[in-house]
Amino acid sequence: MDLTWNGGETGFRWPWLLPVLVLAVIALLVWWARSPGRRTTAGASYVAHAARLRALPRYQALVRRQVAIGACLSAAALVACAGAIVLAGRVEERQTMEQNDRTRDIVLCLDASGSMAEVDAQVLSEFRRIVTGLQGERVGLTIWSGVAITVFPLTDDYDFVLDQLSEAETAFGAGGIYSDAYAHFTAGTVIDWEVQSQLGDGLASCVQRFDRRDEDRSRAIVLASDNEPIGEGIFDLSAAADFASDEDVVVHGIAAPMTADRPSAAREFEDAVQQTGGTFSLLGEDGSAATVIEAIGELEAKEIDRPPLVQVLDRPRLGTIVTGIGLGAMSLIWAGQGVLALRDRREEDSP
Repeated sequence: MDLTWNGGETGFRWPWLLPVLVLAVIALLVWWARSPGRRTTAGASYVAHAARLRALPRYQALVRRQVAIGACLSAAALVACAGAIVLAGRVEERQTMEQNDRTRDIVLCLDASGSMAEVDAQVLSEFRRIVTGLQGERVGLTIWSGVAITVFPLTDDYDFVLDQLSEAETAFGAGGIYSDAYAHFTAGTVIDWEVQSQLGDGLASCVQRFDRRDEDRSRAIVLASDNEPIGEGIFDLSAAADFASDEDVVVHGIAAPMTADRPSAAREFEDAVQQTGGTFSLLGEDGSAATVIEAIGELEAKEIDRPPLVQVLDRPRLGTIVTGIGLGAMSLIWAGQGVLALRDRREEDSP
């Protein structure tokens, strides 16, 4: 799925809270300014004829300094309040992204029977080359012999897909059917040793792995096998191909090299995939992966109406910065006031 960002709109989540808080701050300032006891200082001493004291240059300088400090503290406090109000209103950005969903689904369908053990690692390497050449299609992997097992369902997480295919390639290349890795990876694909490598059943099972049946999507299967069945399955290959055609699934076949030694099996495999409109190639042929990639690219990418994806993100940076500036300025002013008071005390104590 591709997402196209159409830009973002910034605003407040609770815009009504801003004027409420501003009015509250103004009301608090008015109350403080008109408070009758605001100018009374506890423990103050009243001195007669204080006019001469107020006329002293030193006194006037101290008053001017105190007024300046008070004005700066008030301004810093208002800045901090403004930042807090912005934070309270909760600035947020609303991003709208159009969903450009790829409408092609690919199921990798692998014959995990014993007759394929020698070439399955090579098949999986071919699968990885196919996936590397895709762009946004959903991919899934199903393995089968007598029974089909989903290794991973359809997904567009290509890093995950490639990791899973690499693990599968390692398991199949670890030493053949007698290795623990092979036994662990293919566990559950055989429940009756008299029924194995059923290409028709494997294909029909892979057709059933497609989801979102209500959506008009292009669907394809990359089917790898040697078409060397043991026993009788539920679907023969022709019936499975008919089932795929009825479900509008195109099947691309990759036959194991030894299939060429059995012309009738190779012809049956080729006829079945071509019946669905797919391609057929032998594993290891030059361009076999490229042929499948090109064929998948030619599948019609049908449009699906999807609502845009709306994402709301908090953007507290502005309010945090403004509040930090106000609080930082108040801290610096208080610290400077303390330094000045200490200096004044030292000057008074000096002879």
